[in-house]
Amino acid sequence: MEFACKQIDLDEVVKCSLGLTRAEYRVFKKYMALKKQVTLADLSQKTGLDRTTVQKASLKLVERGLLSRFQHNRTRGGYEFLYSIADRSEIRSKVRTIVRSWWEAVDNNLQYW
Repeated sequence: MEFACKQIDLDEVVKCSLGLTRAEYRVFKKYMALKKQVTLADLSQKTGLDRTTVQKASLKLVERGLLSRFQHNRTRGGYEFLYSIADRSEIRSKVRTIVRSWWEAVDNNLQYW
């Protein structure tokens, strides 16, 4: 996207709007692309990030309501957690609301400039 004299990357807008670190956003984008439930080990392999990095990022994303976490009971006992992206339309709406709020703050400040 282009804004006046500067190129603005949509990924940066989304990352900043959601308050994500680079690693969290990388994990978030991979979940968005996969469109299915995956384990942390699977996502770690797909992103090339360390499993603990993926785990920390995923838990932050769950806390922020961007991911859903499900417990899957294994047939031979034990369980694992599966993660998937939360409601995409709600996430888009959240980003739009944050961007609109920023725009309104800029607009208000321009009145007194």
